[in-house]
This record gives sequence, structure tokens and C-alpha cells, in this order.
Amino acid sequence: MNIEDTLKNLSLTKKEASIYLTLLGLGEATVFKISQKSGVKRPTAYLVLRSLEEKGFISRILKGKKTFFAPQHPRKLMTEAELRLREIQVVMPQLESLLHNEEERPRVKMYEGKEELDRAYDEWFTTKGEAVYMGTLKLSMEVFPRTFRKTEHITLSSGFSIRELLDDSEESKEYAKRVSGSYRKVRFMPKELSPFEADIGIFGNHTLITSVKKEYFTIDIESEEIASAFRTIFEVMWRVART
Repeated sequence: MNIEDTLKNLSLTKKEASIYLTLLGLGEATVFKISQKSGVKRPTAYLVLRSLEEKGFISRILKGKKTFFAPQHPRKLMTEAELRLREIQVVMPQLESLLHNEEERPRVKMYEGKEELDRAYDEWFTTKGEAVYMGTLKLSMEVFPRTFRKTEHITLSSGFSIRELLDDSEESKEYAKRVSGSYRKVRFMPKELSPFEADIGIFGNHTLITSVKKEYFTIDIESEEIASAFRTIFEVMWRVART
């Protein structure tokens, strides 16, 4: 993961991330210098700098008749993230009390475009129980890069585990060696089922079906009945899969 991607995950746009990184290198500079160095046109640079200033990533310095901009220390990013986490933790009980939990008809959400697809799995990280997944590793990692990175930092347990059915490739075998453990099991689909050009994930009452090859869309079906049916399909495939 590169630095610009990390900054974008912290609510910065691509141009905001670019200008902030430019300022880190320059230390302190005028709009003209920032525009020249970053490649962002001067009128746009003004707007981006104003936004960064409002978000607290840079500060404005007046020297005579000239205006300079300077970056806040990078450690501020960690401080801001920790502050937002604490604020969310404080109000979480209130937010959960407002959650509508009555039985409703199945809900269907759709995510389109590679930039949006990673959001589809966000709810998995807050859902207890076992998640099951099947897909072609290389294709899924290209579509869900942020989700795969997040799984490297979660703590698995008997109450939050995962089983994965992957294509029988060398890449998948290396991945299995790296991630397999007590609460994370990996098996390989028979070669005659390849290529498997979809990504299917089931957790809680969610069933996520993703086209990972050309069209890039995810359908999230929120239904106990559908999730149960797909889990049954998964279990059949798990029994014929090899370790």
C-alpha cells in the first residue's frame, strides 16, 4: 500500500494527498511553488490548500505581503485517527440503541465500480460468527485490496472466524501457508471448476456476490434464508475441496 492510498483512506482526496506530500518535501512554500512542484494547477491548488487547512493538515503563514503554507507534522494523522476512534467509542452505545432491529423483508444493496466495491465487506468486521468465502484469490485481491489489508490486523477467535475456498493455484497455496490458523481455514477448489470468476462471501445474514473480472459490481443480499442456502452450497464444495 502506498502513502497516497493511506492518506485517501484518511478522508483526503487524491489532490489533497498529493499537495500534502509535496509540502512535506518543501517544508514551507507559496502557492506558486506548491503548484509547480505538485503539478496541480494554481487555481485548483488554492482550493485544495484551503480544504487542507480546514481539515488541520496544513497551516497558513504570513510573511510581509506573501502567504506561505506549511504542513502539520505527520504524527498528527495518528493523533487525529485516535481522536476520531475515541469519539466513536463514546457514542457507540447511543448509535446502537438507534439501530432498527425489527424483522424486515430482505434488503438488497448494490455497489458498482472498483473504487466502491471495497465498501461492500465493511460490515463483516463488525459481525460475529463464522464468515465463509469462495473465489479466485488474484481476482478478489485486485477488487478488494483494502479488505484483504484489514484482515491482516483483525483478531480471529471462536466467535469470529473464517473459512476460504480458493482456486488451486501456487499463489493461493502461498497465501494459505501465510494466513491459515486455528480460526482461519483454507481449502482449494477442484481444478475442473476453474476459472471461478466471481467472489462469494457469506457472513451473518449477508450474501455478497461480486463480478470480479469485467463488470465490477457487488450485490449484497441481506436475508437469513438466502445466506443459509448459500452456506449449504459452500458446505458441499468444502467437502469436495482439497487441503
